[in-house]
Amino acid sequence: MAGRILNRRELRKQADEAEARASQQEPEATDEDDEVDDTGDSGGNEEEGPGADMEGEADDAAPRPAKKPAKAKAPAAKARKPRKPKAAPRMRARWGVFDGSMKQVAIFDYNQRAAADEKAAELAAKKNGTFFLQMVKEPMPEPAPGDAPSPEAK
Repeated sequence: MAGRILNRRELRKQADEAEARASQQEPEATDEDDEVDDTGDSGGNEEEGPGADMEGEADDAAPRPAKKPAKAKAPAAKARKPRKPKAAPRMRARWGVFDGSMKQVAIFDYNQRAAADEKAAELAAKKNGTFFLQMVKEPMPEPAPGDAPSPEAK
């Protein structure tokens, strides 16, 4: 069975009230009061000697939560250089002959537009249906390292 849902505001209010009551009953020393008095007259116990200050502070420190030691700062992270964007692959344009259902029937190089028009007209006459041309962009194949002409050959 699930417990009832706690009202966080009410719990916070109760915690603040309890803290206020505790501070009224037991006044805690502030940071300014923790400093040692140079006059030697602390207004407290007359039997206090040079080592008595440490004993008195130990009693006050017990109810106070222990301070955590300061963490060693990590060295500043190196600023990352932005990643160089990948170059988009080189694209080439070609003419595609498509049927009515957008299925590619044939493809021609861009400079062979006349041949692509003839193919679309031939298919339209031969088969009942609609055929049309559309430009298709596809990535260029990477040339093989041995096939590329060297710049010195020019």
